[in-house]
Amino acid sequence: MIDYQEVLSRYRPTQEEENKLKIISDDIIRKINSICRSRGLRAEAVIVGSYAKGTNLRDGDLDIFIAFDRDYPEEIINTEGLHIGHAVIPNGREKYAEHPYVSGEIGGVKIDVVPCYKMSFGDKKISAVDRTLLHTEYVNGHLDEKGRDEVRLLKIFTKSIGVYGAEARTFGFSGYLCELLVIRFGSFENVIRYFSKAKGRVLIDLDERFRDPMVLIDPVDPDRNVASPVSLESLSRMKIASKMFLSSPDEGFFQIEHNGKNVQYHDRGTCIMIYSLPKPDLTDDVIYPQVYRFRSVLQKIMESHEIRVISSEIDVSDRIYVLIETPACAEERIRVHTGPPVDTDNAVDFVNSWKARDRSRGPYIVADRLYVDVFTGQRSIEDIVRQEIFNYSIGKNLDRFKKSMEIMKFNVGMKSLPVLDKFFGADVFRK
Repeated sequence: MIDYQEVLSRYRPTQEEENKLKIISDDIIRKINSICRSRGLRAEAVIVGSYAKGTNLRDGDLDIFIAFDRDYPEEIINTEGLHIGHAVIPNGREKYAEHPYVSGEIGGVKIDVVPCYKMSFGDKKISAVDRTLLHTEYVNGHLDEKGRDEVRLLKIFTKSIGVYGAEARTFGFSGYLCELLVIRFGSFENVIRYFSKAKGRVLIDLDERFRDPMVLIDPVDPDRNVASPVSLESLSRMKIASKMFLSSPDEGFFQIEHNGKNVQYHDRGTCIMIYSLPKPDLTDDVIYPQVYRFRSVLQKIMESHEIRVISSEIDVSDRIYVLIETPACAEERIRVHTGPPVDTDNAVDFVNSWKARDRSRGPYIVADRLYVDVFTGQRSIEDIVRQEIFNYSIGKNLDRFKKSMEIMKFNVGMKSLPVLDKFFGADVFRK
C-alpha cells in the first residue's frame, strides 16, 4: 500500500513556503493595483495558476495576471503590461507568447506577470490567456481540500513518469488538465483506473471537431480541447504507467527527483551522428518546434539519399543537439534510380538518356517499370548534410546557425552528452 499522506508531505508546500508565497503575491498585487490607479488604467491584478487554486506543489511559481477592461486596444495592454511587469519585477525579462509578458524572480520564487482582458462566463474571449481567469474560478468552485490533494497526487505521478506539462518540450498533461481529470473522475486512483483500461484514442468527451489522441472539452470554453497538447507518446506512457501502478503499486511512481542513471555507452554497430547548434535565448515553446523541424530536415536529407534512419533523439540544454542513427556513415556506393513505367510517353527518352550517361547497370525492367543503378560517389553523411542543409529552412531562429553547425561522430570513449544519455538510457517513462 502506498502511503499517500507521506507522498504529499514530501511535495505539498510547507506552511513556511505558503506564507512566503502569500507575502510576495500580496505585495505584487498591491503594487500593480497602485500603478494602475496612478496611471488611470481600468485594470487590476489577479492571482491565477496552481497557487490560486491550491493545487500547487513545493517550489512552485506565481502567475499574476493584469486584467484590463475589454475595450482597451491590444497595443495598450501590451505596452502597459510590460511597463507594470518591469516595475514590480526589477530584474525581469520580457518573454513572448500571445501577449508579451515579464518573467523574473523575487525572493527565489519565479514569477510571471501577464496582461490579459477581463472575462466572465459567457463572454467571448479576446485572447487565449483570458480564459485562465475563468479556469481559476471553475476549479475553485469544484474542488475541496481533499480534491486538491488528489490533484497534487496526479501531478506528482505525471511528473514522475515524464508526461507533466503541455509545453512543446513535453507535449503532456497540463496542470489544468490534471485538475479537470480529478474533478471528472473524483480521485487520483479513479483517474489511474480509467487510463489503465483506456484503448485507442481517449475520448472523455465526444466531439467530432477534434481528432487529437485525447479529448476533454474545456468547461469554460466549449470550442477548446484542453487535452490537445497531449501527444500519442505521452498518452501511451500514461496508459502503461497506470497499468503498471495498479498491478504493482510502488513509491517510484511518486519520485519527481530522479537520480541520474549510470548510462553505459556501447557500440551498436551503426553510425550515430550528433548535429549541434547554438541555443537562442527563447522560450521552449518557440525553440522546440524548430528543433523538431531541424530533426525532420536531417531525416529528409538522409531519405533523399536512400539512407535509412534507424533512430533519433533530441536534447536542448546548453546547446541544441539532434542525434541521428543510420546503418553506415556514408551513402551506399550504388543507388537504384526509379524511372517511369514502360507504357508512358517518356519511357524511351529515359532509356536513351541513361545509355549516354555513366552508370553501374541498366536501364532495366522490373515488372512494368524502368530502373537504372547509378554511382553515388559514396559521400559521407557529414558532407551530404553540410552541403544540403542550406536547401531547407530549419526555423526562423535557427537558420542563421547553419554555417556554425557542429557535427560529431559517436564513439564509445567520447565525453558524456545529455543527448547520448537520453538515447542510450531511454526507457518506458523517462527519456
